[in-house]
Amino acid sequence: MELNLPLDLRGMAALWVHGGHKGRVVSWHAPWLSDEDPLPPSLLNGLSPMRRMRLLRLLSLDGAAHGPWLAQAAGTAARLGRHPLAWNLMTTWLAGDLPSPNDATEARRLLDVERERIKTVLTWKREWPEGVIHLDDFPAWLVLPAIRQLRRMGRKGSFHLISGGHLLKAGRWTWYIPAGSWRPSKVSVERPELMKHSMSHRITSAIGSAP
Repeated sequence: MELNLPLDLRGMAALWVHGGHKGRVVSWHAPWLSDEDPLPPSLLNGLSPMRRMRLLRLLSLDGAAHGPWLAQAAGTAARLGRHPLAWNLMTTWLAGDLPSPNDATEARRLLDVERERIKTVLTWKREWPEGVIHLDDFPAWLVLPAIRQLRRMGRKGSFHLISGGHLLKAGRWTWYIPAGSWRPSKVSVERPELMKHSMSHRITSAIGSAP
């Protein structure tokens, strides 16, 4: 059986619900670019109430600044494409166990890196025009915690966000975030070659209009 899953915590969780890697071929793709839900209710309904509760709690902490560090780190590792570490952290959390010392050390290091980067979300003016947040220097794996940071800072309405690319999909990503949500409802990607053409056109236009 082949599974086509997003390379994030939702994809990792879907693989776990399906029974793990054994006997399966998994094809990973960049997250949020498909409307398909990797964890539909029909899939979750097969879990015991306790397992479903722990899984939903885990997913709710992806990109969060507060909560159990083990659950937070599982999301960070998954978004980074650190598959073995993410799998270990996720399954440890779901089992209610403690991670190995090596996994715990690496997990905390990743969280420290993520938190340091997120501090720069509003270190300079990033909104232009109104309702469009420019995080071009942020890779896509940092966008969920960045959205949560913006919500904590008082931004309640909907907005667009522009970020850098992803391990599995280069280009400039444009995210639409509905009011009150920390998850995008739509993401599109401008390919690098189109970005170069667009930039070249803008430069040529600027030169042509110069006095």
